Amino acid sequence: MLQELRDKSTGMIAKIIIGFIIVIFALFGTEALFQGDAAASRAISVNGEKITEEDILRGIQSRKQQIITRYGESVPAEYLTDEKLRQPVIDSLVQRALLAQVAKKGGLAANTASIHQELLRAPAFQENGVFNQERFVQLLRYQGFTPMSYQKAVAEDTVINQLQFAIANSSFVTPTELKNIIVLSFQSRDFNYLVIPVETAEKSVTVEDKDVKAYYDANPQTYTTPEQVAVDYIELSTAELAKNITVTDEQVQKQFEQNAKAFVAKTERQAAHILVEGADAQKRAEEIKAKLTAGEDFSKLASEFSADAGSKAQGGDLGFSSGDAFPAEFEAALAKLKVNEVSAPVKTEAGIHIIKLLAERGSSAPTFEESKAAIIDQLKTSEAESQFGTKLEKLKDLAYNADSLGDVAKELGLSAQNTGLFGKTGGKDLTANNAVVTAAFSAEVLEQGNASEVIELEPSRVLVLKKTDRKPAQLQSLDAVKEQVTAVVRAEKVQAFLAQQALSVIAALNTGATLADQAKALSLEAKAAAGVTRSDSTTDRDVLQYAFSLASPAANKPVYGSVRTAKGDHAVVALNAVALGAEDKVPAAQRASIATQLTNINGEYEFKSFQSHLEEVAKIKRP
Repeated sequence: MLQELRDKSTGMIAKIIIGFIIVIFALFGTEALFQGDAAASRAISVNGEKITEEDILRGIQSRKQQIITRYGESVPAEYLTDEKLRQPVIDSLVQRALLAQVAKKGGLAANTASIHQELLRAPAFQENGVFNQERFVQLLRYQGFTPMSYQKAVAEDTVINQLQFAIANSSFVTPTELKNIIVLSFQSRDFNYLVIPVETAEKSVTVEDKDVKAYYDANPQTYTTPEQVAVDYIELSTAELAKNITVTDEQVQKQFEQNAKAFVAKTERQAAHILVEGADAQKRAEEIKAKLTAGEDFSKLASEFSADAGSKAQGGDLGFSSGDAFPAEFEAALAKLKVNEVSAPVKTEAGIHIIKLLAERGSSAPTFEESKAAIIDQLKTSEAESQFGTKLEKLKDLAYNADSLGDVAKELGLSAQNTGLFGKTGGKDLTANNAVVTAAFSAEVLEQGNASEVIELEPSRVLVLKKTDRKPAQLQSLDAVKEQVTAVVRAEKVQAFLAQQALSVIAALNTGATLADQAKALSLEAKAAAGVTRSDSTTDRDVLQYAFSLASPAANKPVYGSVRTAKGDHAVVALNAVALGAEDKVPAAQRASIATQLTNINGEYEFKSFQSHLEEVAKIKRP
């Protein structure tokens, strides 16, 4: 598969992809030069390679997004705190670094052109089926990446996957292992059992006040409410400021005129192509051109005949070029076309192309009506950003010694809101934000009663908070939780009663009594399960699993035991016989499937063992 990717990444599509990426990196990749001194934030060393604090924070944010995407917004806030996620993220980054180092040392490498091709094809970076440069950069910035660092991460993922694939797929299963698994998996068992229902015990159990008091005294932490705090807060954001800004028609007209004067034509052309390769490429290209001349659809012909796997699914659409994304011959032919016009066959190193100009933009300034909405947003945003900076400085000064944030908000033309009480594990909406929770429970806010420092929630969105109420952790009175405690004590007594009954039955069985006799004495029914397998659906699942966990009987003497079921009942089980499965009775296709599953399991285990070994021998320095 990897060789296939390498083969397909050559030719025209690779040049197109590389052209796009060069443009992207030329515009945005240099951000990496302005990230500051990375050494200052280094947190962990793995065999001399640094994992920075920035890497850890990015990993935490990514893990949060994964959890929310998978489980939704209902995930408890405590599972999304930086503290909760930090160590798992660090462990993952360390393992990733170790695997990447081994892969590199072993000569594994990612094909750059293939990576670029995958980026162009990724749905997340597309708009209307075409790679969108602005969307690409925006999403990367949101995740804390530059195009350069993201490309590096994708390349690392690629070689790590190659390494994992190589190790996991080197595993195998011996005939003896396969036989042992089959005889155990397809065995059958004979057993008898009786179920002592929870309802029986509930009628026999009484709970006294002294029992409730004793349990309450022994478990104070269970009935202690956590510390809570409520805060007033002022939120300042350019988005909210912009909503209250009014722009006049005169301002819009003036800005339009300024934009028109500053406009510099920069023509961008959206191209589609049909790529033809092979010894007879010229002949076939001319045949396709003839079909187009006869009125056949370009997109349909591209999907059918183009050798460019990266664009044929989009009808040959390659997106926009400003004149430097494609080979010179391609760009020259494209520049001569009018919109919807198709070129004659054009030859490049990759093959023969038939090119169509789908659209053109940037050659003339947009009209007033085309620009109006964008100009209004531009003016509002500009004014909001100006107000934001001014109000932010005032917010810092006024909140510093303020007795009430309400007065500060009034002076700034903003509003102060209250969160209501929430605990250290956070709450909903704003109080689910770890930075807000941390600030609210800081000594400065909680103990000293000061307003917090300005908290940055996201770029151009900040808030300041101040405590308005505090509810310390406190033990609830016994009267307040008596009903709750009573239920717990009753449940424990019921289970103790059932367990004791089960032990009494087993003791009687060990002295010669039969399960049928014990069932009769308890007014219960003894049940028989003969020749049942692990997949039996007529027996209680908990009873079945327990019966298959018991050791095989010796000398025809049953093996006894008891198990609590999911319902709360207790079952006494008497295992009488075990019959091993027969390998020759399992169909060949099923044996092959089992062997494949075992190989995969072994491969995963061996890869995890390999990871553990790498960590054991690595030189890892943690702060």
